[in-house]
Amino acid sequence: VNGNISGLGDFTSQGVYSVEGRYGGIASIRNTVMPNNDLKWEQSKTVDFGADIGLFRRRINLLFDYYRRVTDNLITSLPLPLSTGFNSILTNLGQLENKGVELELNAQITNPTSPLSWNVSFNVAKVETKILRLPPNGTENNRVGGVLVWDGGKQGYVWKGGLQEGGRIGDMYDRKFLGVYSTDEEAALAPEDQYIPLTDKTKYGGDVNWQDTDGNGIIDSRDQVYVGNRFPTWTGGFSNTVSFKNFSLYARLDFTTGHSIFNWARLFFEANLSGNNTMTQRVIDHSWRKPGDIAQLPRYYNDGHWVQRNNFNGTKVAASSEFIESGNFLCVREVTLSYNIPSRLMEKWKIQNLRLNLTGNNLHYFTKYMGLNPEEGGMDDGRYAMPKNVILGLSVTF
Repeated sequence: VNGNISGLGDFTSQGVYSVEGRYGGIASIRNTVMPNNDLKWEQSKTVDFGADIGLFRRRINLLFDYYRRVTDNLITSLPLPLSTGFNSILTNLGQLENKGVELELNAQITNPTSPLSWNVSFNVAKVETKILRLPPNGTENNRVGGVLVWDGGKQGYVWKGGLQEGGRIGDMYDRKFLGVYSTDEEAALAPEDQYIPLTDKTKYGGDVNWQDTDGNGIIDSRDQVYVGNRFPTWTGGFSNTVSFKNFSLYARLDFTTGHSIFNWARLFFEANLSGNNTMTQRVIDHSWRKPGDIAQLPRYYNDGHWVQRNNFNGTKVAASSEFIESGNFLCVREVTLSYNIPSRLMEKWKIQNLRLNLTGNNLHYFTKYMGLNPEEGGMDDGRYAMPKNVILGLSVTF
């Protein structure tokens, strides 16, 4: 059993007072962090089963782990009603389970006596998260947050997402983007769109066709569907080391699958949220222009009408499935070419070893994600790309 108070300041549990400006010529002092004298350490209980197997005089090595970790008294920032005068309070909130498997394989491909040395390694890990317990609050599964949506299997409305016992963290729900209405006549048959913030909710050619999940002829928040989870399912990597005489080549790749990204940065441009900003090339190539067009993207407006007509809501909380993208990627993380200059050439300078290295980092992503950086799930509001580096190194030993 391990304890943890990571991220907790020295005196945070006792509350904080701040001096904020002056009032009537006197310094004003305000309680800005609510105290919680009952705050406890997190406690994690872990069970781990593993195996380390070597074959063929350990030319092949296999490592396997299965673990289950249950964490109690999670230290969490719990939002509070504004009427309290505070935004949140640090508290112990519930019980969380993490379980998963890890596998690592290392192999020496060539014979140890061969002048050519080739070693490969592969690792992969999968983790699953489940909320076991939340503080009682009178709702089903002690739910916190979430959305009420139609469940076809149960033929009724159920609460999904948010935090609830038996669920997981990071599930994302939003409207299903089916396509674009080709003509006004086709759009006239559309369900009533409650997301349009206008009295006239008539649909026209070039507007978005949303999925009416519950089939009641109205598009509202209950039509949302599962569109992904912000956390990955699988992570792993590959590496190869090949050496021949004085040359050595090392290459490392890693991958992540299963995580979804809300591409807010793309939404910002394609929906023209700031008014007359620069559109993407994708909008130029694939947006609706005239009646009869079969288009991937709705009509582009040069003002705020895009938001009103197609309402992706102009906010960071309503995106639709069109802007929730898979973050799956395979990255060429590092490639290093090395050369050891023969020692006999260095003897007259009394140099024992002289090694040259050329290294490239973050060279390329194989991914369908349209943003700059697919590394993390959740919201991408314009994150920077991972920088590519090319490094020339010289190592000298006297």
